[in-house]
Amino acid sequence: MKDQLLYQALMGKAYTELFDGLTSTAEKHFESSIKKANKLKDPALLIWTQLCYAECLYNYREMTKALPVYLNAIRHIENISPGEMIFPASSFKRIGYYMGTIGDNAEAIIYLRKALQHTRGNTSEFAEILDNIGQYYFASNDYKNAEKYFVQASVTAKIIKDDIRYAKTLGNIGRIREKQGNFKEAVQLLEKDIAISEKLGTDQNTMFAYTVLAKVFLKDQQWKKAESAADKAEAIAQTKPYYQNNELEIIKLKLDIYSKQNRTGEELAARRKMKVLEDTLKLTDGALPLIHANLMAQKAKYQLQMQKVDEDLQKESLIAKTAVVIAVLVAFLLTFNFFHSKRKERKRQQIYDAKIKEHELEKNRYEENLLQAQKTLHAQIEYLKTKNYHIKQLTAEIEEIKNSASSHIEEESGRLHEILDSHLMTEENWQMFRREFQKEYPDFYQTLKTEFPEITNANLRIILLQKMGFSSTEISALLGITQDAVKKSRQRLKRKLGDKYDQLFSIVFSES
Repeated sequence: MKDQLLYQALMGKAYTELFDGLTSTAEKHFESSIKKANKLKDPALLIWTQLCYAECLYNYREMTKALPVYLNAIRHIENISPGEMIFPASSFKRIGYYMGTIGDNAEAIIYLRKALQHTRGNTSEFAEILDNIGQYYFASNDYKNAEKYFVQASVTAKIIKDDIRYAKTLGNIGRIREKQGNFKEAVQLLEKDIAISEKLGTDQNTMFAYTVLAKVFLKDQQWKKAESAADKAEAIAQTKPYYQNNELEIIKLKLDIYSKQNRTGEELAARRKMKVLEDTLKLTDGALPLIHANLMAQKAKYQLQMQKVDEDLQKESLIAKTAVVIAVLVAFLLTFNFFHSKRKERKRQQIYDAKIKEHELEKNRYEENLLQAQKTLHAQIEYLKTKNYHIKQLTAEIEEIKNSASSHIEEESGRLHEILDSHLMTEENWQMFRREFQKEYPDFYQTLKTEFPEITNANLRIILLQKMGFSSTEISALLGITQDAVKKSRQRLKRKLGDKYDQLFSIVFSES
């Protein structure tokens, strides 16, 4: 059975590497290996199989899913000595990386130091662990200890000629220089990192270094260089679906660059792109699930500590046993409620997205029909009536969603409001309508211009639409103004025209 167990775990890893992602087949292999290890009751094998699976989940950003697998491995590690473990250095290292990723930097450092104790010096793995301990000190704002470990890692990497690790350490020291305000040295170190990383084809490190470099240039107000570095980082981020968190960070950085230069057009485009990515990441392991995973990890560690106390006391107290059962039940109910809420939220989002898609398709369809139809006044009127119908429909839907559990989706994205705004009469729509109106009613139009010069362009829109049979309600909807605004426009015009006002509207309502 041991041979089968090892085969299943290795097959799981092979499938993830082959398809560059965690497939259902790979997951079946991992789950099968863990079940066999449980049957054998071999804690060393169980830890190894669990960490193989957890590492793949971690590598492909399935952080929430990885949490219980790591916690199970940790629980078993506490019951055996490092000497009994399979590859203790690698095991401690994997746990350390995960804890750091979910934000528990102190726990990450503890596990990585354990890994260091079981790793041979002057090796690539030794340099890697030193470098990552430095990163978690950096994340904790302890720059003194961070630099100490980065320098040790850099020296080790240079001795053993590990160019990739050496490049990373240069970039990490550059990050410290940036925090210290020494932008010149930070840029030099990061550019060395990039030169080596690009030469060796390490895309992820190149992307990370360009992102940090863009931040340094932004702080130093070198806008063009900041944008160039951000563009290069973004180009790499778009090559892999699991780089979407990195892509989101880069887009936010570019948004900051555009904002500093008052580049409104690019800023708007970046905001739209950012919104799309945030929506996508909400359905995966984006920033919010990472925060949730961290909270769950803290809670689970507390439960493990309580469990250890209970085991030391040999669980002699019935009250303690009852408390454990209640705690587990509460945890289960909380977890069930969370995932149930998440499923409901995803369903609401899907319904909302379907509505948006339907409205966009319908809008494209009737605009295409207008382009294909003969450009006549009749076609223009039909086009505007269709617009009015959709404005009315969208207004009702917005009101309905405002009073539903999905109200926050529209508040955050505003996509229904955007589509509603796009249905309003644009300047282009107005010019086309006016042109066709002049062709159909040349005498009427000329009379307005010559006999009533007081009429403004805003008045003219209302008068021509009224002439074509549009009601005040329809006119206000098309122009994006209130019915009261339409009424006041007429009142102002009446004051301007005086006695000529009645003459004007007798012409408007005449059949010619």
